[in-house]
Amino acid sequence: MEGLKHAEKRLSLVLFPICLLSQTHRFNVQRVLRYYAWLTTIILLFCLFRFAWIEPELFTKYLNGDDLWEMGYAFARSTGNHAPALNMHVAFTVVINFYFFINRTRDSGISSLLLRLFFLIISIILLFYINTRLAIASAFFGIVLISIYQNRKAFSLQIMKKLALGLILFAVLGLGFVKLFPYSIQKFSSVTFAHMDKVGKIDELENPEAMVFNGLVTRLSIWQSAFEVAKQHPWIGVGAADGKQELNRYYKNSDQQFLAKYDFPAHNQYLDFWIKFGILGLLICLIYIGAFAWIGLKTQQVLCIFFFVLFASANLVDDFLIRFDGITFSGFWLSFFAQAYLFDRESRERTSASL
Repeated sequence: MEGLKHAEKRLSLVLFPICLLSQTHRFNVQRVLRYYAWLTTIILLFCLFRFAWIEPELFTKYLNGDDLWEMGYAFARSTGNHAPALNMHVAFTVVINFYFFINRTRDSGISSLLLRLFFLIISIILLFYINTRLAIASAFFGIVLISIYQNRKAFSLQIMKKLALGLILFAVLGLGFVKLFPYSIQKFSSVTFAHMDKVGKIDELENPEAMVFNGLVTRLSIWQSAFEVAKQHPWIGVGAADGKQELNRYYKNSDQQFLAKYDFPAHNQYLDFWIKFGILGLLICLIYIGAFAWIGLKTQQVLCIFFFVLFASANLVDDFLIRFDGITFSGFWLSFFAQAYLFDRESRERTSASL
């Protein structure tokens, strides 16, 4: 039954290409991306107001600066989502909004500019509120990537203006957020890198739940264990249904009781596929995620390239291809960008044939 569950999750990777790549009508890539980002921003803004309405005690507590480590997770749970997964969507939304803000058409009026600025600011605020470290870093990188890539042929004053505008806006909102929620500085520094000498020895800490539950040392301990399990079954793996059980068995056999207690998954998609499907699974995972970079470069679509950066880095610290939302999120956008690539290729072939 567990094996069937994994197969059912990945069925979308068959359905999306059938539904999207079989279309004879070419999608308007720019319009779909813009409306997706705007609709996502509106929905999440509504969810934030809803969170303040249904959880006023929590919302007030966070505004007062109490227990800020759980703020993003509590908001994400109120929407039925996992905070890192939700913030991956938001990071993509921030970069899309920035892309359309700096690439508005010349004939667009002041109202269009203000509307795009509004969506950009709201999406950045949501990104900081959910407050997962990698998503914030990815969005920051995406702003730099969009600014440089769009003007890559001539590094000019124009590109410096766009880059400065994006970074200043991001920095101002970030500083304002840190002023309101000062725990963010601690989260990005001391909490993240605390007790790095305890990799594989977390049980030596007196209270690991309070001290390192979200720390890098926990991730490194999990990855170390996952790598050892992968080395035990390097070629064919242990199967989709048994990967997590094998990892938890290793926790117990190596006397890592904290990791065994919470039954942590691999938190790294590449190691997870290596454990489950062997070296071929790892290779297929790399090809699947790398397809975004290949299609993005072929179509010169910078948002597709950014999606590769976002999804590849997100799967270094989590395993989104074992989650239905991660599978559908990537499968939809891969099929969507692939359709644009196929139409571009057909157009080039017709042009060559006519010549």
